[in-house]
Amino acid sequence: MTGELGRRQELERLDALGVPEQNEGERTQAAPVLPGDEDLWALGFPAWQDVRGRLSVADLHARGKRCGIYVLGFENGERYVGQAVDVVSRFNQHRKTHADLSHLTFKPVSRAKLDEVERQHIHHLEAQGLGLRNIAHMSVVTGERDLDLLVSPDEQERWLGGDVADLQDAEEQVRDDDLRRRHHRSFERFMTLPQAHDVLLLLGLYLDQAVPFPRRTELTFWNVSCLPYGGPPRTSLYCRVSLNMQEVLALGVDEHGIWASFHLASSVYQQEFGAQWRARLTELGWETTDQQYKPGGHDQVQLVAGSFEDVRDLLLSPGHTDGMRLFNLRLMRKGPTYFSKFHSLDLAGAAMQEFVSRMDEIVAAVEAGEDEDEG
Repeated sequence: MTGELGRRQELERLDALGVPEQNEGERTQAAPVLPGDEDLWALGFPAWQDVRGRLSVADLHARGKRCGIYVLGFENGERYVGQAVDVVSRFNQHRKTHADLSHLTFKPVSRAKLDEVERQHIHHLEAQGLGLRNIAHMSVVTGERDLDLLVSPDEQERWLGGDVADLQDAEEQVRDDDLRRRHHRSFERFMTLPQAHDVLLLLGLYLDQAVPFPRRTELTFWNVSCLPYGGPPRTSLYCRVSLNMQEVLALGVDEHGIWASFHLASSVYQQEFGAQWRARLTELGWETTDQQYKPGGHDQVQLVAGSFEDVRDLLLSPGHTDGMRLFNLRLMRKGPTYFSKFHSLDLAGAAMQEFVSRMDEIVAAVEAGEDEDEG
């Protein structure tokens, strides 16, 4: 009688908290109630199953009902969202790599919708502030990262905040003679194309304004490809900068002149303009799209500029470059670039040199912008 009474009281407690009720026999232990659990339940997940010490969860999930989305709970309160065709097999894999795995919750989802639902759930839970161990689909990753060995966390924080007065980049460009040789012909052709020097200037300005310690991190954490897809006349694309597994900048020249496409953190605009940030950017003459890449997570937007002056002015505006810096640092913290073999050392070096040689032009543009603001 006492056991049944205790069980009823526990179910009443969970019901009052909004925890979905499980079928008889599914609950292995009173579910923990941690900050953010309400967000899991709102997405349709049942109460946690305690899996500490378990070698398998086959008895908890019937055959034919094992395809879906799961959330792992860890001893420190972090979670991990994943998809599985067979959650029993997937749990066994996680158990071998996560010694602090303590709880599991799972909901069935059709195989055709696994990717979509997983992405939506990760974006939603991250936006709610839950600590997730996921890397893919995340905007932010935490913990010690490979980048910390090259750029200290203190340097990263200061760079992101604009406190760069006494921060030093490497003096020399990274050296890889074989890589340089492989892409040298593409660079030679690049230099014969219309407005090549202006594209170089904008690329150099981007590296200076939006990429942390570009000489230190070159090749390992960012790369620039020269004439992807062969360049004109096949495509108007001149070059592309990639971090981790995604493009962050594309520069090209078409019949209207220079154009650029940026991927950056949309949260910077949301903080500045509020919920109507897209409309405000449109009013200011900027084109945005919903194109997103998986590595950048949900906090990203594509911004398109259609002239040399627009691209230059955008790269000289903290209101825009703050979003680029935040987005790029997050991607670098996720891991190295996956496209280092496509890196053009000639193009990167020439862009940095072009930026330095035309510094007076950049300074004049900044001063002209300040005068216009005052007027």
